[in-house]
Amino acid sequence: MKPDLQRFLTDRVDEITAEVAREVAGRVPAYTHLRPAEISNLVREAIAAYSGACEARAVLPVFRALGASEACAGHDARHFESALRTAARVLVRRTAGAAARLYPPTAEFITIMETAFTAESEIVGAAVDGHRRATRPAVARRIHPLLSNN
Repeated sequence: MKPDLQRFLTDRVDEITAEVAREVAGRVPAYTHLRPAEISNLVREAIAAYSGACEARAVLPVFRALGASEACAGHDARHFESALRTAARVLVRRTAGAAARLYPPTAEFITIMETAFTAESEIVGAAVDGHRRATRPAVARRIHPLLSNN
């Protein structure tokens, strides 16, 4: 949509990453194991979708894979989703601030924010779905021995 919005946010990716890490650590203490480089890559992907530089569906595989890897590592789905939503709030807040600075509150601003909220919903949904799908085989492996003993 607006390359200047993406550029504005991308130029501040280290600052945004640090804010995401602080917010997640403060709100979801059980979820502080991601390294800054991992968070930064995720923030870059989300910025592309939030700013409209790419369709949200273009970055969904990254977030599905994140969800799957977190499930395989044994991280609780509730903590994972809470951490995602915390990070998403930071990104929406930053996107809104950048859009308000770059564009007057007009229909264009509203369109940008609709794009950001849609991207947020799709990204969180994909990550949670990736976690859920990766968890299914583990559940099946635990249940199978119980059922086969009957």
